[in-house]
Amino acid sequence: MINGTRFRMDTDIARQTNLAARIARGQSDIATGKRLQVASDDPAASARIAVLRQQEIDTRSWTANADGAASVAARADSALGAIGQLLDRARELATSAASDTLNDADRAGIASELVGIATEIDGLGGETDAGGARVFPVGAALDVPVGRGLTLAATTTYANAFTVATTGGPVDMAVVLRNAAAMLNAGPAARATALANVTAASDHMAAVRGEQGTRAARIDSARDRLVTVQTSGTEERQALEATDVSGTVARIQGDQLALDAAQALFAKVNRRTLFDLLG
Repeated sequence: MINGTRFRMDTDIARQTNLAARIARGQSDIATGKRLQVASDDPAASARIAVLRQQEIDTRSWTANADGAASVAARADSALGAIGQLLDRARELATSAASDTLNDADRAGIASELVGIATEIDGLGGETDAGGARVFPVGAALDVPVGRGLTLAATTTYANAFTVATTGGPVDMAVVLRNAAAMLNAGPAARATALANVTAASDHMAAVRGEQGTRAARIDSARDRLVTVQTSGTEERQALEATDVSGTVARIQGDQLALDAAQALFAKVNRRTLFDLLG
């Protein structure tokens, strides 16, 4: 009988200890806002959270790359826009110079302005980004990773942007304007050639700007996708590891009632002595 009584007491104490531990754990979950404190609390959820955390790290890196590419793409678009305006002006000047109503002095003034435009284009073509790298690289365009297996280039190369197919073959855009300036007083045929080449440069720049716009749109799309991935991943992780406050409170209250009842019963039972039990 004594052994049986001791076993019952040990069982009651163990049950009360377990209830107290459950209550303390529930209070801790509410205080920290996280229901998972060790992987064994929920192995499947913990494994998924580990995957999501690595995804967050990767996404942050890809987002930084995409943001940098977007900045360079915007700088390139601004430069190309300015160059497009300069070429529109050059085209207007070359058209005017091709007219037989102008004299040599007028054409000399136009030639001087064309040379000035060529110098401005040289400067815009050699622009650099915040890190000192050329916006329009002389070599291959830099592809930046913006996703698993996905890379995008912020701009095109200098050669693609500034090489114009003229009547005399491929020529640098600024050189096209300088050559046109030199041809204005060389006769009607030369002026017609100059106008054709300047027109080709203007049309080429319009096409380059269109390609840059498409490139920028792809970068923006990648950035939007990364924001969506980051947001959904964060929401899923929080849902997996966050404490269900209402459910935890209800469980604590239930455990507390059970603990109070067990403690009251334990105290009542153990007020009786061995002689009371023996009658």
